[in-house]
Amino acid sequence: MSPPKLHLNEHLSWHLAEQLRKLGFDVTSTIESGMLEDDDQAQLAFAVSQQRAIVSINHKHFTPLHEQYLAEGKEHWGIILSTEEPTPVLRRRLLRLLNTFSADELKNEIRWLNDFK
Repeated sequence: MSPPKLHLNEHLSWHLAEQLRKLGFDVTSTIESGMLEDDDQAQLAFAVSQQRAIVSINHKHFTPLHEQYLAEGKEHWGIILSTEEPTPVLRRRLLRLLNTFSADELKNEIRWLNDFK
């Protein structure tokens, strides 16, 4: 059971990605990837191309993208949504998620980090 690989969207600190990498997880971020100018559709496509679940606080854009992917028969590696929280809270919740789900279990799913308090 391999843990999901993650891509943190622009609203999340690249420091969070760095902290998770130090704990052995495979995490990239929009900022580190030089993708700040790319829209959410491009962000999700990037995550899909690298078999990564995307993490964002932007539920109003990513929920419709999830529905669009399913309607078009396209697959993604998971969309993880959260309310805006301090980095330590996000890190704790992401660690719980990463230690609960495998990459395959997140495929084509939306999960809320708030469920991992």
